[in-house]
Order: sequence, then C-alpha cells, then structure tokens
Amino acid sequence: MFLFTTPPESSSAPQRPVVEAIRAGARDGDVGFDYLLATAQRESALDPSARASTSSAAGLFQFIEETWLSLVRSEGPRIGLGAEAQAITRAGDGRHVVADPRQRDAILALREDPEISARLAGAFTRQNRDLLAAELGREPSESDLAVAHVMGASGAASLIRAVREAPHTPAADLFPRAAQANRALFFEPDGRSRDVAGLYRAIAQAQERAGARARDAAPAFGEEAPLAFARADGPAFHGFFRTDTARSPVSGAVSSLWAGEGAAMPPAAPPASAPAARSSAAAPRAAAQAPLDLSAFTRGTR
Repeated sequence: MFLFTTPPESSSAPQRPVVEAIRAGARDGDVGFDYLLATAQRESALDPSARASTSSAAGLFQFIEETWLSLVRSEGPRIGLGAEAQAITRAGDGRHVVADPRQRDAILALREDPEISARLAGAFTRQNRDLLAAELGREPSESDLAVAHVMGASGAASLIRAVREAPHTPAADLFPRAAQANRALFFEPDGRSRDVAGLYRAIAQAQERAGARARDAAPAFGEEAPLAFARADGPAFHGFFRTDTARSPVSGAVSSLWAGEGAAMPPAAPPASAPAARSSAAAPRAAAQAPLDLSAFTRGTR
C-alpha cells in the first residue's frame, strides 16, 4: 500500500456506502484510505451530492467539470465507462468537450455516484503522487498530496519548493492570480498576507482536521451505527482554486502555475524515470536530496 495503512475490512460491519466506496477507490488507485477519506471530508463533508456555490465543483471530492471530463476520458474505460470516455474529445484550446449536451450532463452527474467518484479520486491521487515524486525526487507526504488536490501537482511542487527555499515569501506574490481569486486562502482573517509556509500550513492543517472529523463521525472500522454526514454546514473548503470559468484541470486561477500551453491539459504521465512502483531506488535519492521537514510548517513550529 502507498504511504498510509488501509485498515482491514470488517465482514460483520453494516454497509456504509460512502465509506466503502472510498475504501474501494483507495484500493483501486493504490493510494491511502485514510488520506482519501480525509480528502472527501475536507472537500464535501462526505456528502455525495455536495455542490460548491462559487464553482462547478460537485460530489464527494468536489471535482470541477473540466477535471472530471479529463479523468473520465483517461480512466473511464478501465472502470466500465468506455462509452462515456469515447464521447469526450479535446477541443483546440485543450478543453474537454462532449458533443451531446444531454450526454455531457449525464457524465457530469456521475460525480454524485460515490463509487465512481472515489475510484476517479484514487486515480487522480495516483497521478499527483507520481508527478510530485518525479518533481521533488522523493515520496510526497499526505500534506503534499492535499496541496496537490487543491493546486494541482505542478502548483503544489512550486509551493513546496518555495517553502524550502524562501518560506517567508508572500504567497500572493508567487501566485497572484490565485490569490486574487481566493483571498480566504491567501490572506489571514485580519487581512495580512500569508507567506508560502503559511499557505502550505493552512491546507495541511485543514486536511488534518478533516481526517479527525471523518474518523469521529464515520467509524468505518467498527460495528457501530452506519455513516451519517459529518457536518451540517458543508465542506471545510471547496477547493479554493476553482471557478466556474475554469479551463484547466484545476481552474483558470492556477493555470498560470503550469508551464506552457499544456497548462490547460490534464496531468501527463510521469517520465519513465519516475517511480511508478515504489522502488528501493527512491530511498537513496530522497536521502541525497535531504527533503525539507514540511511537518514543521504543518505544526506551525517554523
């Protein structure tokens, strides 16, 4: 398993459709169940029908329309969505389109299917994991992956490098378009600008809190009551980089973080040198690079 332990299934436990869908998605994507559960809690409060009021994001993992279409196109045939994948094409500007409006609506509605959403979230996490591993030269942490879910893998890599090299750089200076669109993430409640270390910490701590809420509200490993939604007031945040006019896999606000015209495209496959399978070669490389202890920033000790 990758990074985090997936607890054993309990055959005597009652069915909890949302939690079991997330478990299946983690297994299918070879990613951590704890991470995927916390991400769903953070994004949607474990509500499969959650919709963001400020963007096109919907479902357990709050995928915007462009990201969802790109994932269905690339991963759909593998999970029984071959017809849906074939209906999705790439326009000249890189966007994913479906010729039949009704079919497009039907494909987007699949975001509210917990099983499909979780399986594609597992695939998306796997993509981000491998891209970050190639970019950083080490295994990404759970916090790194949470940042990638919000900012995209390339944006996350840029932020992580900035935290390493100049942690007190104002985040809005490094990501001006994103900051303009998402003041709640880039600025403190009193209006002070967060530095890049503070931005990383804000996302990482939100992920950590979401994981604690999910464990408290959804006893996925025991035999208690079935899952109830963890919060009545909705998600912890709905992916701060999403807008209704987004054209890239994350949003227009972050597309400037991705180099070249390919910024509007889904993450490409990692280079052959990237560790698709976690190999023993990763350890010497990580040791040689001496990766920054980002957990210190998560704890607020730096």
